[in-house]
Amino acid sequence: MFNIRIAVAGALSVDICPSFTQKCDGDFGHIITPGRITHIEGNEIHPGGPVANTGIALRIFGTHPVLCARIGRDSMGKMLYEMLNKKLRPFNADTVSIGEEDSTAYSIILAPQGCDRAILQNPGANDHFTADDINWTEVKKCRMFHFGHPSTMAKMYENDGAELVSIMKKADSLGLVTSLDLCAIDPSSDAAKADWKKILSQVLPYVDFFLPSIGDLEGILTDDAENADIGEIANELHRAGAKSLLIKLGEKGMYYNNPGGDFFRIIEKKLRLSAHYMENWENREGYAAAIRPEKIVSGLGAGDVSIAAFLAAILHGLPFDEAMHLALAEGSLCLQDASATGSILPFNKLI
Repeated sequence: MFNIRIAVAGALSVDICPSFTQKCDGDFGHIITPGRITHIEGNEIHPGGPVANTGIALRIFGTHPVLCARIGRDSMGKMLYEMLNKKLRPFNADTVSIGEEDSTAYSIILAPQGCDRAILQNPGANDHFTADDINWTEVKKCRMFHFGHPSTMAKMYENDGAELVSIMKKADSLGLVTSLDLCAIDPSSDAAKADWKKILSQVLPYVDFFLPSIGDLEGILTDDAENADIGEIANELHRAGAKSLLIKLGEKGMYYNNPGGDFFRIIEKKLRLSAHYMENWENREGYAAAIRPEKIVSGLGAGDVSIAAFLAAILHGLPFDEAMHLALAEGSLCLQDASATGSILPFNKLI
């Protein structure tokens, strides 16, 4: 069941998730106020970032994730390793690089009930991650290569994304199916100063499945994600080299746009599927409605989990409509727990 290998590269961190006893009325200032103590509960600490969130979810969904990331040789890194080893046993630590002078990345997730989450983030070792940190010997054994959140990793957006392009180009040259996810860019960060249109135009030709959220594209292809023309954004991404698109729209669901032609014949060959096995994926465009969760505890990692379900469905050779349902269903389940993967289910319990 777990013999299909997929490399998951990108940002990796420790997520610290305090539980607030007060409800939020939409304004954090009513809960967190200078000069005042805010009562919190619990000690929710989890592996975080797309490498952990997507990787752990991929294991739950019946694949063998190979984690490619960089951490520091510090107490936070040791704790992260122990958490990953518990979640992914057996966990091959040889694919996670250690920066001797780095601090391990961590995030503090502020998600009081009634407010959208806010994240305080120290990128740490993620900023120093390069192609040299990837164990390409192990990656060559995989069928797919996924990269998540390059906009939180300095080396990935410096020099017009040359390092990111190099990584995706090499993964593509190895005959792997490739996928890429972004994340929202802090307007005050160095990442916001990068030319992301140029970066995308250089990297997307080496990406088979591009999987951003509409919010990730704000400031790149739209100034108003809430009212963006998704069709026009898709056209612009195709002009930049994108092939198959899956754009996450939050509570509105997802937009999908799949090509025809020989694209899926190539994907079938890379995945060792029979010819025309993915015929039902071809020339598909439209919207899929979100699945309303029974409750919402936190939105942490919902996009990463949805992506994991979508990619696992591809690796398992499932039909397109089933892949979309699983992506939406697992993303909805993710919202019901403080951690990204605490409430998601194996596919056989959903199908």
